[in-house]
Amino acid sequence: MEITKISSKGQIVIPSKIRTELKINDHSLLALEKVDNVVIIKKIEDELFNKIKKSLEDVKYGRLKEWKK
Repeated sequence: MEITKISSKGQIVIPSKIRTELKINDHSLLALEKVDNVVIIKKIEDELFNKIKKSLEDVKYGRLKEWKK
């Protein structure tokens, strides 16, 4: 377990060892989820992010004609 603290601006530092292992850099996207009294941080893979971004653009520009499951 690694321990870090939060800055006055609400920022946290992810320890270098964890950033290296997860290949997190200054352009990485992270998702945060609160479960009870725990905050879970998950790395969002670029491929997933790009799919979500394209889907939102399709909705915005009316290119989404039908929802398919």
